[in-house]
Amino acid sequence: MKKPIIKDIILSLLAVIMVLAFFTLTRESGNYIGKNYFDSDGFKIEVSNFESSIVSLILAVPEKEEMKKNITVTAEEIDEHRYQFGSLQEQLDSITAQYEARTDEASIAERNKKMEDITKNFENNEYVADKVRVEKEKLVDEYFQVLEASKNEFLNYNDEFIYSLKNTETGEKFNNGDLDTKLAYKKEYSSKSTYLKGNVINENTENSSYLQNLVGYSFPKFEGTIAIPEASIINGDRADNYQYFKKEERFFYGILILGVLATIAFIVLWKKDKVHFQHEEGKRKYHRLPIDVQWVLFFASIFIVFIATNELRMSILHYGGFDIPIFTLLLAVFLTALAFYQWQWIKGSFEDIDWSKSLLYSWFKSLEGLFLKRTIGMQTLIMLTVIFLWGFGTMMVFWQPAVLLLWIPATIFIGIPILVFLLARMSYLNRIIMKTEEMARGVIGNEIEVRGKSPIAEHAANLNGLRSRIKSSHSEQAKSERLKTELITNVSHDLRTPLTSIITYTDLLKNPSITDEERASYIAILDKKSMRLKTLIEDLFEVSKMTTGNIELDKRKVDLTQLLQQAIAEHQEDIDKSGLDYRVVIGTKPIMSYVDGQKWWRVLDNLIINTLKYALPNTRVYINLDQMDGEAVFVIKNIAKYELGNDVNELTERFKQADTSRHTEGSGLGLAIAQSIVDLHGGSLQMEVDGDLFKVTVKIAVIV
Repeated sequence: MKKPIIKDIILSLLAVIMVLAFFTLTRESGNYIGKNYFDSDGFKIEVSNFESSIVSLILAVPEKEEMKKNITVTAEEIDEHRYQFGSLQEQLDSITAQYEARTDEASIAERNKKMEDITKNFENNEYVADKVRVEKEKLVDEYFQVLEASKNEFLNYNDEFIYSLKNTETGEKFNNGDLDTKLAYKKEYSSKSTYLKGNVINENTENSSYLQNLVGYSFPKFEGTIAIPEASIINGDRADNYQYFKKEERFFYGILILGVLATIAFIVLWKKDKVHFQHEEGKRKYHRLPIDVQWVLFFASIFIVFIATNELRMSILHYGGFDIPIFTLLLAVFLTALAFYQWQWIKGSFEDIDWSKSLLYSWFKSLEGLFLKRTIGMQTLIMLTVIFLWGFGTMMVFWQPAVLLLWIPATIFIGIPILVFLLARMSYLNRIIMKTEEMARGVIGNEIEVRGKSPIAEHAANLNGLRSRIKSSHSEQAKSERLKTELITNVSHDLRTPLTSIITYTDLLKNPSITDEERASYIAILDKKSMRLKTLIEDLFEVSKMTTGNIELDKRKVDLTQLLQQAIAEHQEDIDKSGLDYRVVIGTKPIMSYVDGQKWWRVLDNLIINTLKYALPNTRVYINLDQMDGEAVFVIKNIAKYELGNDVNELTERFKQADTSRHTEGSGLGLAIAQSIVDLHGGSLQMEVDGDLFKVTVKIAVIV
């Protein structure tokens, strides 16, 4: 394991040297390739400074008194001086205000003198011109003071330059040094190339544009030669600069040669082994990161490598070459190796990039939720903006106290109200969260107070609605538990009764002494009880399948009118024996609908049987079928034999009978089966109880 790591470190070091050579070549080649010391930027700057100063400081220094004689004052300058502090009255009022509290004689005399001076400024142009001229003469004096200081500095730092120059206007010649000696550098000035010209020294002096007009345009042009003897390059002060350049030049070419060798070595080592920069554990951990974080780390590694390598270039070339920052080198090698590892880990997953798992995408989705409720999103942004500006304003108060005049009213009328509003909202939200936690623990408690129409208030209202539904669910759950208990009891009773009879009469049949007449009677009872048990079990299975949806309907076009007529005819004999008066109202017009005929007949059959079993004797039963608003409406109603109670919905529960003593021959599943069949057809079955009146209404869509 150590060998691959060492190999990867060597490859990384070679890569750093290659990058170092590349930076050195691209950024420094202009200073060294095909260039010498006199082509360097540093020397060119020295020559430029020498050219810009020698005329102004040595060859054509202007006369101070002559410059003062040439001073002129324009009408614009007079007006500018006169009105620089406002009109006459404004300046007088200002002086009066300044000396208002000072009543001693000296102050009064000083005030009167200033007011007299201001008055003369507005009365006499020559008086103002003299004052302007004096100010300009002061500028000239300041210029010559700067000139003298600059001359001394120029002579100290440019004594290695020799020259032979001639004033093109006067023919006057200036020589400094012997140009016949062996020269290391020489530059000519003439009409064929360019003349040597002077510039105003220190143009940052106040009113420099005036000095430029007064001095600069009068500088003469010079032609001739400036040079540097070879002796000064070998032994003089310039020798250090020259040798420093030569050392940088050697380092430059040395880095390039080292870069070439590193490139060759890198290629040889890379081709020698096809497996490089592999680390499975690091790869697994790396791929756990979001994809955009992986790319950011990859490019950040490369970026820091470039910065560190550039710092190495500066240290080697320009800081002497011996002060190489070891930490920077180690950092560059480490991050280069990391970049190689990351590239090996990333390149294999280009085709399977899932940007939905990126950090930016998750941030976007998180912020996207901020505006699911636009009001909350906007209020949050507004409050954050106000808080930011408030904090920024507070910081500005310490930096610029004058901002306090704006900060105080903004704090009172905007900052504090927004803060109170935000804290109130947070307090209200905390109350809602506490109530939500109580509901999660199963504590219903009281309703949450709904304040205003904010999104938080809407949330409180929704929680109240949820509370009501939970409360209702608890009630339904209690009811379901009760009905479950009743179901078990009723099923046990209804199944045990015929089963007990079957067992009893089976035992009786085992007695060989019974007569044939008794045997036939017992067999008839067994047959009846078996059929009863079969009916109960079949009804139970059927309603179970319907409730779970495990039943298929064979829907066809069926005439509901004819189907009802057949159902009534099927029970006509029982109807005649029941003593009930059936009032049937069925039109002759067909009412067509897509239904499963067999299942729908079961609905009608169960409802008719229900009236035969539970209708009060000697009362009327009303059956009606009609078509209304695109629906077939079947209504059957009767007077109940037994008390029905107030909860009519319980009648559709399994094994629920109106006869609570369970003396009738019903399974208690008739209405439940009818309800399930109607629901499967997309229709509706509604039951109503008004005292002893029991009414069932069935609706289903018809074919128009």
